[in-house]
Amino acid sequence: MSDRIERQTSVRAHSFNGAAFARSVLNWSPDARQSTVLSTGARRVILNCSRQWGKSTVAASKLTHVACTRPGCCLVIVSENLSQTAEVFQKIDRFLAIAGVAVKSERGKTFARVLPNGARLIGLASREEAVRGYTADFVFLDEAARIPDEVVDALLPVIAVRNGDWWMASTPLGRRGRFYEMWAHETGPDVLKVSAPWTQNPRLAPGYVERIRSIRGEAFVKQEFECQFVENGQFVFGDEQVNAVVVP
Repeated sequence: MSDRIERQTSVRAHSFNGAAFARSVLNWSPDARQSTVLSTGARRVILNCSRQWGKSTVAASKLTHVACTRPGCCLVIVSENLSQTAEVFQKIDRFLAIAGVAVKSERGKTFARVLPNGARLIGLASREEAVRGYTADFVFLDEAARIPDEVVDALLPVIAVRNGDWWMASTPLGRRGRFYEMWAHETGPDVLKVSAPWTQNPRLAPGYVERIRSIRGEAFVKQEFECQFVENGQFVFGDEQVNAVVVP
């Protein structure tokens, strides 16, 4: 069997399991928490992640999985800034190359990839006027806490017609904005909320967070590494409150 046929067979075999797809097709091994996220069937996913947890890599893997297994779909990626969008697309391009998928660009779009099956991956600027006019099957917001509310609001109708998937990933940024509101209040059988503090990140060097704590203080570490919503140096959501809204 040729490599191309083997890849196609593997893609079909893992159409409904993003973690298995990552391991078998993308040659990437997500950790246990990342595998839980990639394997979910939830349509609304909110990731409250510590710094350096790998949210962009997880997102790139998921986006590649969806693009390869849903012909003709449209996936929209919005980041805090275009530099971050470029980082996400760099990971997507690497995964597509590993999967042996040849892509084309789209005229007039810096961040756009079209797969042979007709799927489109489109990266947009974090501006209200930039995100209007699309109809998408999947929307991913990277560093969602730092994306303006009006941009998030303009994106919500984008998935309405196709009942698309909505993924948000971010470290917290105080008790404000759509990311905080959705984390605190979004409920339903189709919602997955995952808290991923630094203690669940096997890739961080031992002692690193404690060193940062000694330099920047407790509030900084609580926000950037422990997934807590800190406002003016106060802990708005403590450990028990964060854990209480997480769907196992």
